[in-house]
Amino acid sequence: MSESIFDRISAFLNKKSAVQRVADDPALASELLLLLHVVFADGDQHPAEIAAFKEIAFKNFGIAAEDIPEVAEYLKDFAYETTTKQAANMLAEMAPERRLSLLRDLMTIACADNRIDKSETVLIQRVADVLGIKHEELQQAQRGSPCGA
Repeated sequence: MSESIFDRISAFLNKKSAVQRVADDPALASELLLLLHVVFADGDQHPAEIAAFKEIAFKNFGIAAEDIPEVAEYLKDFAYETTTKQAANMLAEMAPERRLSLLRDLMTIACADNRIDKSETVLIQRVADVLGIKHEELQQAQRGSPCGA
């Protein structure tokens, strides 16, 4: 019984924080950074876009909403050294379905405020180009996002 308690305590103490997980995984950091870039692309950090980012971060990566401020602070430092193109390049080797999923997530954030700004469209197109997404695939991703057709 005491071994079981020890195992649970050990597992708890060895559990990585959300920031540690992001810092240890450059691809994860790059993906989160691209998602944040869309939130900031139009110059208006709309609450609906922030909520969409938090939902995606939890659903896709298991990052709880209360960990987002600390993760965002880390990503701010990471972004100092990483451009959108560099972040997208890190993800170019992902499986095709994963790349399309990323584009759907980018579009979900962009349209969360019920208004897609040209700067958001340009950013998403630039990421799609770097990821090698064809126009037809981009349209498919758009149809699969809340933005619709």
